[in-house]
Amino acid sequence: MSSKSEGPQVSIRSAIERTCILKIQKFQDFFNDLDEISGDFSAQSLRQALEKIETMELDHVPAEHRVGVLRRHAEYLYMLSNYQTMKDKRMEMLENAFKKARQGHVMDPTDLDCAKTLCSTCGRLAEESSMKKKVDYGFKFKTYLDEAIAMCDPDFDLCHMRGRFCYTVASLSFVERCAAKMVGQVPDVSYQNALDDLLKADQLMQGVAENQLFIGKTFLAMGNLAKAKKWLMKAATNKVDTVIDQEYVDEAKALLEEKKLKAIKW
Repeated sequence: MSSKSEGPQVSIRSAIERTCILKIQKFQDFFNDLDEISGDFSAQSLRQALEKIETMELDHVPAEHRVGVLRRHAEYLYMLSNYQTMKDKRMEMLENAFKKARQGHVMDPTDLDCAKTLCSTCGRLAEESSMKKKVDYGFKFKTYLDEAIAMCDPDFDLCHMRGRFCYTVASLSFVERCAAKMVGQVPDVSYQNALDDLLKADQLMQGVAENQLFIGKTFLAMGNLAKAKKWLMKAATNKVDTVIDQEYVDEAKALLEEKKLKAIKW
């Protein structure tokens, strides 16, 4: 009697398991397709990946895959913003990327990839926004960065972002520092803190224009003109593909034209 009564239950359970497996396979295939489309991260491939991911209705995505969808959506928007020459359009993409990444982070605060994407979008918004938003995004960025670093040993991205943050805070003008103090406590960081992280990032991944630029700018702020010129020259000679990376290269070239750096023989 027992085996007869269990028979239909086993069949139903097997059917449910097969359905779950098929659903998981469907979204694994979906992610594979997305990753293949976005492949070389060119502007065209990122647009195609965005078109595909925007066909997804999040409510119809299994709960365990929603963070993956949101994280990729945010990453594609963030990377596509790097090709955008119009600042208003770039900011719009970054703000949408931030919203997607934050939504994913709320769903699963332990997802490191989503946390790093949230840091990247929030950090860029902090740099490119007007004063009021800059301060607000800056404090949010520090919170998200601390959460991400707590999950793992800092990799290139986290070291670069923390170093860049330290440089930015150390460079605050009196007016900017006063504005920040009205929102919260300004972190006690120095150019040396920035340099330590940025040089660590370079050890982890060499030849990155924006990291070389900020190493050069940090040495410049510290008054070490010879080392500043060395790193700015590295940044200025990079061959880059995106608008934002070209801006880093152009900034390095402009700094090298300053009289005090031109006077340094190399």
